[in-house]
Amino acid sequence: MAEEPKHDIATGYGPSAGGYARLIFDGDERKYDTWEVKFLAYMRLLKLKNVILPLAKLVQFLDDKSLSLVMRDAADDGKKALEILRQHYAGTGKPQIITLYTELTSLLKRAGESVTDYVIRAEKLQQR
Repeated sequence: MAEEPKHDIATGYGPSAGGYARLIFDGDERKYDTWEVKFLAYMRLLKLKNVILPLAKLVQFLDDKSLSLVMRDAADDGKKALEILRQHYAGTGKPQIITLYTELTSLLKRAGESVTDYVIRAEKLQQR
């Protein structure tokens, strides 16, 4: 198997040599601040910080939950997407609404759970 070419930081061209793995956000709210700093610093090193503004570069580094938070309200607007993520994970803005939306859209009926119990769990999420 051929070895993957190294990424040339000086030009910003070429594939990564595995550096992307540590830049992918895993959805852990406790890690968001450090992820954002690392991601923006990496984009700055590559002289690509302004490239993330159209969102295409940013989405490659997000987990599915984070992507679902930004894909409707910040389509093709990476700057707005970062603002939404910052508000959600840093606890500013409208995080309760986004958190509730995320929790309700990922709520699944458990095996053996009655519909009544499932609905009660959903209602409890709403009341928090």
